[in-house]
Amino acid sequence: MAVEITDSAAAHEPFARTEQLFSLMDAKRMLLAELRSLSVSQAEAIDKQDVSELLALLARKQAMMDRLMIVQQQMLSFQGEDPETRVWSNPERRRACQEIKRLCDQWIQEILVMEQRATESMTAQRDTIAGHLLQSADSMRLARAYGCDESSASEADESLSLDG
Repeated sequence: MAVEITDSAAAHEPFARTEQLFSLMDAKRMLLAELRSLSVSQAEAIDKQDVSELLALLARKQAMMDRLMIVQQQMLSFQGEDPETRVWSNPERRRACQEIKRLCDQWIQEILVMEQRATESMTAQRDTIAGHLLQSADSMRLARAYGCDESSASEADESLSLDG
């Protein structure tokens, strides 16, 4: 997704720099759309407690994040510029770029919220599992303290009768 403009292209095309910016913004939009979709799938995998699907999704998300970082690095040269002085081929192209930026900013916020919820959900699941493990460990210690293992405790429960 590298978008590069050579010096000779910039000399021949007065709008080359803004077209480069537009291409980078559009690449960012596509990557964020994919990340947003993967974040939704991640939440579903967490809800289903499907660890293998979750790991596959996280790997795909990492690849998307790596590509997004490359695009962001390519956009650094535009940060110091005054947006009002940029020369666009037409006003519609500029508005389209502004709309892509607005959409990207919105999606970034949505992705951050989904990531926070995913983290909270995974933490809650971890805490629930830890609680179950502690209860199980406590039961085993209690059984050992009374000198029986789980199978003899189970047999003792079966031998109790409420019939008389």
